[in-house]
Amino acid sequence: MLPQDPESSHAERFFVNVVWTLLAVGASFFTGFFLSRYIIKALGESRYGIWALTFAFVESFGLLDLGFRTAVVNFTSRLRVHRDWAGINEVINTSLLYFVIVGSAMAAVAVVFGGQAYRFFKIDPSYRNDFSLLIRLIGINWALGIIFSVFQAGLEAFQKFKIYYRISVSMLLLRSTGCALVLYFGHGLVAMGLVVLATNVMLHGLTLITFARAHTHLRFSPAFVRFSRWKEMAHYGMHSFLAIISMMWLGQGPALMVGHFLSDALVGFYTLPSRLFQYGVEMVTKIGFVTAPSTAELVAHGRSKDVIRLGMYLNRYCFALFVPFSIFLSVFGAEFIRAWVGERFAMYSAPLLLPFMLSTSFALAGQYNSSSILFGMAKHDNYARGLLIESALLLLGLFLVTPRYGILGAAWVTAALMILNRGILTPYMLCSNLNYPFLRYMKGIYLRALLCAIPVAGIAVWIKLHWIPGRNWSELFFMLGVICCLFYGAAAVLCLEPHHLLLMRSWVVSRLRLRPASA
Repeated sequence: MLPQDPESSHAERFFVNVVWTLLAVGASFFTGFFLSRYIIKALGESRYGIWALTFAFVESFGLLDLGFRTAVVNFTSRLRVHRDWAGINEVINTSLLYFVIVGSAMAAVAVVFGGQAYRFFKIDPSYRNDFSLLIRLIGINWALGIIFSVFQAGLEAFQKFKIYYRISVSMLLLRSTGCALVLYFGHGLVAMGLVVLATNVMLHGLTLITFARAHTHLRFSPAFVRFSRWKEMAHYGMHSFLAIISMMWLGQGPALMVGHFLSDALVGFYTLPSRLFQYGVEMVTKIGFVTAPSTAELVAHGRSKDVIRLGMYLNRYCFALFVPFSIFLSVFGAEFIRAWVGERFAMYSAPLLLPFMLSTSFALAGQYNSSSILFGMAKHDNYARGLLIESALLLLGLFLVTPRYGILGAAWVTAALMILNRGILTPYMLCSNLNYPFLRYMKGIYLRALLCAIPVAGIAVWIKLHWIPGRNWSELFFMLGVICCLFYGAAAVLCLEPHHLLLMRSWVVSRLRLRPASA
């Protein structure tokens, strides 16, 4: 038997990890789609806004991570290449001690001060007690999450995405079923918070067991805690920390400002279209979890020239995957929201679809892997500074725009800054680090997909105006299918590289336990 080519082995492993990532994202999307509709109907506008606001507020605690989670992924990936098991144990034990300290502090803050959080927002007095209890529950949940994140990061570094996503999808289904049941039996926000906490505890336990099986040399001991290792990780994580703080604000800041200046119901109207695109772009951000350790592995093997190709191909494919979703919501978005959650949400949320579509398509779907590669290369310092500047400008923009122009103004401010920084400046940083022409990189990502997208969008508009206006679910799902078939059919010819198409075919055939005729 001939020895397997390391490059082919790496590509195949990366492809398999991406496939399982997409399967997990698909499960998350369909679960979230059906569950969100039921939650909105069961809770009503105000309580749904409080549910969204609680997560936006508590997620800001994640800044206490100080970038150590990304450091665990990067350090473990590099040490694994050299089979330095003792070094990996130092990384795990040192970061675990730090996360225990941080998580305990987070839980204490949530429990002690959660009862006063409502003072910052315009919460209906009849829901303030529920809001306070929910803050405490979700705060404890996040505290446990940050402690056990070291093991999830370890699984990412060992590239055990297949196993991890099996567990996470199972817990997602259990959590969704539990939330639906407590609402069906007449319970409210606090009961849903308990379901989230209970299922996440199970997820964390299974993640620990899975990592222990993947890293068979795992040992827990104070002897592996090294201050020198902590300093190394802190040096790497310092820039990650800036990025995490900024990303927390960029992701949750608009909802918090809407809750502060406007009302809890408008938080729900703003959050719904944002979450709708988040479900779609989650496939890109999850693939980014695969990209960072894969980049670190390529760099450790001295294959830096392959990194720019990885970025170009991945960003092109992620952008192409997201394009039909963007076309559909741009053309039939108002009709979709009306059929999904009702006329009130269609009236307030549908105008936000255009800014969210532009920013999500070009800044996240098209470039998220560029930022992941910078983290994998440990060249993310300028990227972190860019996010910090973006978050500062967003704070100023939201402060000036939200009270005057409402949630639509907040959406456009958020979108414009995202496109400028993460859609343009981030790929420029990557190209500068790898000495690759910026315009060639951007052309390699967007040109082929846009050539497929423009005629498909024109056809969708014509069909809506002259044939199928999207009046019901049958028409909407039919048009989604038409858009996907037209675009992906063209993209399979124009966007996919031939050797990637062959790799996909070989993987599918192997799953069917057949031997390719050309083997």
